[in-house]
Amino acid sequence: MPKHFCCVECSKRCRSDPSARRPVPPYLRGKAEKKLYRPLTEEDVLCSACRRRLARSDPLVLTRNNNQHVLSNSQETDPDFCPALQRDASQVLKSPKSVELKISSTPRNHKNCVVCRKPSGHRNHLTVVPASAVTQAFVHVGIFINSDSRCCKFHLVNEYFTPESVILLNSSKASENLSRTEICYLLDNVRTLMKTVSHLNFDVPTALLDSDYKNLTGLTRDQFHELSSYIHKLRNNLNRSTRTCLAVFLTKLRTGLPNSVLSSLFGLSEAQVQRIIPSVKEELMDTFVPKHLGFQHISHQEFCERHTTPVARTLFTKAEDEAVLLLDGTYIFIQKSSDYYFQRRSYSLHKNRPLVKPMMVVGSDGYVLSVLGPYMADYSNNDASIIKHMMNKNSEDMKDWLKENDVMVVDRGFRDAVEFLQESGLRVEMPSYLQKGAKQHTTEEANLSRLVTKVRWVVESANGRLKQWRLLDKVVPNTLVPQIGDFVRIICAICNKFRPPLANMDPQLEEEATKMLEKVCLSNKVQEFVEENNLVKRRVPYKKIDSINDVLSDFPHLSMDDLRSITMGVYQIKQCICYSKEHLSDEGTYDLMFCTEFPSLLQVKIQSRHSKNSVHTLWIKYILEDMSCPISGWYCTCKVGARVVGCCAHVASVLWYIGYQRHQDDPLAKGKKLAQCLDDAGENATVDNTEE
Repeated sequence: MPKHFCCVECSKRCRSDPSARRPVPPYLRGKAEKKLYRPLTEEDVLCSACRRRLARSDPLVLTRNNNQHVLSNSQETDPDFCPALQRDASQVLKSPKSVELKISSTPRNHKNCVVCRKPSGHRNHLTVVPASAVTQAFVHVGIFINSDSRCCKFHLVNEYFTPESVILLNSSKASENLSRTEICYLLDNVRTLMKTVSHLNFDVPTALLDSDYKNLTGLTRDQFHELSSYIHKLRNNLNRSTRTCLAVFLTKLRTGLPNSVLSSLFGLSEAQVQRIIPSVKEELMDTFVPKHLGFQHISHQEFCERHTTPVARTLFTKAEDEAVLLLDGTYIFIQKSSDYYFQRRSYSLHKNRPLVKPMMVVGSDGYVLSVLGPYMADYSNNDASIIKHMMNKNSEDMKDWLKENDVMVVDRGFRDAVEFLQESGLRVEMPSYLQKGAKQHTTEEANLSRLVTKVRWVVESANGRLKQWRLLDKVVPNTLVPQIGDFVRIICAICNKFRPPLANMDPQLEEEATKMLEKVCLSNKVQEFVEENNLVKRRVPYKKIDSINDVLSDFPHLSMDDLRSITMGVYQIKQCICYSKEHLSDEGTYDLMFCTEFPSLLQVKIQSRHSKNSVHTLWIKYILEDMSCPISGWYCTCKVGARVVGCCAHVASVLWYIGYQRHQDDPLAKGKKLAQCLDDAGENATVDNTEE
């Protein structure tokens, strides 16, 4: 027999004392069934309070104690007798105090967490489950939580359960007695929640998937919640919350959608969207950006330790406290302005369109140290003049942050500022530019340039990561031009906080950098051999072969690690398949020239990907006896083909196909067939258009 009983009307737990609980008497059974809208069983009991209340509610039913009306024994024991049924039929029946519904529910307990069942204590303070969380649990998992239930504080985010907490919810009862107030309150909350279903709802953590957060805002659900904690001045109101404001702002940056479309997606007016964007921008610029962007947000020593890759440290620094900074200007295209002065200053002769240029200062791992500008795009604001202006103005107190012998890795657009930077105590690393009248870099120039490009690609990738926020990738309206600088800074701060490094920080890469330094001073033996024998112009007995010829059966097999060691990078390997597809003949053969006068020397002509009239000739020499280093050298007639610190993409494509790909399942034939199908489809489309 159970130790406690629940009252059939008020669901109050009755003590095991018989005086506190009584079975429903026959003369009250009919009235109780009408109030509960269900038949009673023998196990149903009434507490003394409900029994007295039920008896007093009907003037025809009186207790024995007042001696006003005493029922006979036969009437009291007759189960069909109920004085309440003798009332006037015109009397209106009131709804019962509670109704039993078949809804899964959690136990009514305020001493334990309704989610994880942890007891309340001085180390674990429980809080009452908010009404919004009760509605969330009922809608998403079909579990009703009593209003008196409590849970741990870390299960709630903005008065809603976290997605993990919703999964942990378990029901202990298959039905629940709900009062009229609880039913009405639950229906009102469900109605309010369902009204927001047609719009994007960022207030309820489980309303959107993590992929939806990523596609719309560029952040995951957890990252979005962390970023929302930086917004303090904006207040929640009936029309929108702070999370909705942040979502509107990030969606604007991420997708570049117009305000009219954003108003439809979020259920706001267009005027509200116009007010939200500058408000959130100012809030993030005050609270978030200063902690994750700018010369003063991180110390010089911490930057050197955390944001200098092993490759950059090995190639360019002599001490651990020397910073390696990558500088480059990026383009933000804007509309043509009706202000003639601004129109002239913002027009770029290089791109032939109006734009502004923010200057990016990036670490060798892709961490954006600072963004300066944006600057105008006319002839007086090239990269060299911008860096001079930055240093002379001492923007963000950068002179105090920089130290002597810090390294600045720049491109050829900064060549007019190299002397200025060196006079300021900085070391400058820049790719060599082709001398006037020359067609190819020398081996030394090409080798030194390869050291720079080995590190400098990171700033280009950082600019590409910035353009993933489509507002800056499109033509920015003139109304947003004054805010471009803040938009760029906010995006860079978000990337610094939530995105992984662009470059690999593996210490093992120091070995590759050391090998590159060892080869810088080496000469190109194959180039010297080609020039001594005048193989570029002289007629030499070559024999045309293809890749499946028996002559190349002894060509060494190369693995991807071997190719990676030869190219000293992945960019050239990524270009291999495209060059090889174009070099394949219609029959699927790879044509090469085999030098009969000089064994183990291959000559290949590769079509340039930039110009139809440019064809590059390359030579590859291999040694069969030395299996540890079978490729002894290479030379190409392209601009950087003389280098020995890695090789150009033309040489890499030949080595990739002959030494690796032809021994695998060939996907290039499929690519060739696909290209042929596309050509045929294009010809048919042209004929159809002509006939029309």
